[in-house]
Amino acid sequence: MKKKSVTAGLLAFVIALAVTSCIAVFYLVTTSSNRRERAQFIADSIASNIQSEIQRREYVTRMLEIQVQGSNGIITGENFQIIADEVFNDYLDVIDITLAPDGIVRYKYPLDNGIAERENLFEDSARGVYADYSKMSGTSVIIAPTILADDSYGIIITRPIYTSEEVSDESFWGFASVTLSLSRFLSAVDLKGLAESNYEYKIIGNNAITGEDRIIIEYSEKELQSPVESMVSTVGGGYWILAIAPMDHWMNLPEILSVLLIAIVISVLTAAFVTAYISLKEAAKELEILSYRDALTNLNNPRNYHEHMEELSKKKLPYGLIFMDLNDFKQVNDTHGHEAGDELLKIVAKRLQNSIREKDKAFRIGGDEFVVVIHGTHDTKFYESVIDRMRQNVARDVVLSESGVTLKVSISAGYARCPEDGVKFEDVVKKADELMYENKRKHKAAKAARGEKSYR
Repeated sequence: MKKKSVTAGLLAFVIALAVTSCIAVFYLVTTSSNRRERAQFIADSIASNIQSEIQRREYVTRMLEIQVQGSNGIITGENFQIIADEVFNDYLDVIDITLAPDGIVRYKYPLDNGIAERENLFEDSARGVYADYSKMSGTSVIIAPTILADDSYGIIITRPIYTSEEVSDESFWGFASVTLSLSRFLSAVDLKGLAESNYEYKIIGNNAITGEDRIIIEYSEKELQSPVESMVSTVGGGYWILAIAPMDHWMNLPEILSVLLIAIVISVLTAAFVTAYISLKEAAKELEILSYRDALTNLNNPRNYHEHMEELSKKKLPYGLIFMDLNDFKQVNDTHGHEAGDELLKIVAKRLQNSIREKDKAFRIGGDEFVVVIHGTHDTKFYESVIDRMRQNVARDVVLSESGVTLKVSISAGYARCPEDGVKFEDVVKKADELMYENKRKHKAAKAARGEKSYR
């Protein structure tokens, strides 16, 4: 029973561990996926905000373009000052706004009267290639990151201005530019809030001219672990990629170990429950069997006998009863003690069980009294042969284990059949019992004739 419950427990543990491991993996994958989805939503939101803010800053250059085109290319420092003053205070990250007729910076805000030192953008080592590209393509360009005069990092958005819809050298008027502080711009879009949410981030800009990628900003120099990415459309067909990832991992080691530990604990508890359940069930089954078994001989007991006979009578099935007891059993108890008598009963019960068919049943109904129930319809010769076999098996000498005494054993037996000898159970029992006692009287008479004393 113990081996069976342990085996069942081990099997339950393996099955439970497999199931809980699958659930644990599913949970880890789902949780990681949910966290990635949330991070993707955050990245998309911030990317959309960055894109929107860049477009708003570019619109400053568009306003200057509208002013220039509306005045047929004629603009004064006073007019520029008025326009720049209107938009400058709306954006805290704007460092300056410039106009460069023919590519030469002449107007700059904030400066007195908006008049700036003349700087040729086409000849600038850093901005020249962008100026050429912007003029030829007719599209705005963004330079990021760029090092400003105070050695800080900035962003420059430059728009080419034409006096007609045709993009050509003849219609080219010059450039309008806006310079932003990179750190203030990123604060405006709450990029630094990612760090407070335990995310690392990186923005990589694609150079529309060279096709190369440049790091705009990064939280740390280490490689991001499986980041989520979102694209930011800038100006002139350029774009940035915002990548974010947790500072640790999407699922950190303590979380993984905790989930796996829970799976193991559940599996152990399941195995313990199954083991206990099987043990209790087997114990209950064993108790149920013991309640129908004779404690000494392990034959069926009187309770089992009466229930079995009630079932046969209720179903009206044919059967036969063989009643028997040991001759002179009292003499064994009186002479050798009850332990010897118990040993004799065990041996006789085993020999009796070996004398009948597997489908028939043997019962001990009290003391040295036994009953054998024969199932089915059989003639008298069959019963006589069964009793004869029982006599022969039981009659073999019995050597007591404690004392080494050899006992001679014999039985008295009688049988009756249903329905041949009675339809009712009581009638069959009465006849079998009478024949057994008749057989016992003959045994006593034979002993008396030989001058031997008889016992019950």
